[in-house]
Amino acid sequence: MRTLFFLLAMMAPALSQTLTLTGEARFGDDRRAARFTFLCSANAGPQVAGVLGVELAIPRHETLRGQFNFDAFEGPDARAGRRTQLESQAGGAASRMQAEVSGSISGEQDEPFVFGLHAARQGEVARLGEVSRLLAPLTLGAAQFSWTQWQPRGAAIEARLAVSAADAARLRALLSPCFPR
Repeated sequence: MRTLFFLLAMMAPALSQTLTLTGEARFGDDRRAARFTFLCSANAGPQVAGVLGVELAIPRHETLRGQFNFDAFEGPDARAGRRTQLESQAGGAASRMQAEVSGSISGEQDEPFVFGLHAARQGEVARLGEVSRLLAPLTLGAAQFSWTQWQPRGAAIEARLAVSAADAARLRALLSPCFPR
């Protein structure tokens, strides 16, 4: 089942709407731009479940490979454990989520490692609810989003995104159709 969701998530950019915003990732003294991609795809009948998700791309990941174990998260069947702490906050609305994620190396020019958190819109009611609650505050106005990626042993990558009011409106238009009603 996890492999199916990974495949859906990998196909999602072709089948879904996405919005990519730039934040910052820190790992020790290293600071670099990081990309957060939010996605929402529609259910396309009983055989194709839509996906709600967010991905974190860490550019030039190879420069961190000696200090961060990306291999533990690679592939649809990665079993690094629940090592991802996510938090969103806008005004008085806030949400937190601890999750297990997997990822892959992207073919983009800056060769990022992309961590992904996805929930199928069919068959994953609990996970869809968790991801929706996490992302909903980002649609309310100026907001903050943080992604802390712990590894099996060693320090964490900490990524932060400041969402402007204009970006929140764009996220609301993108994500609202994927939130459970």
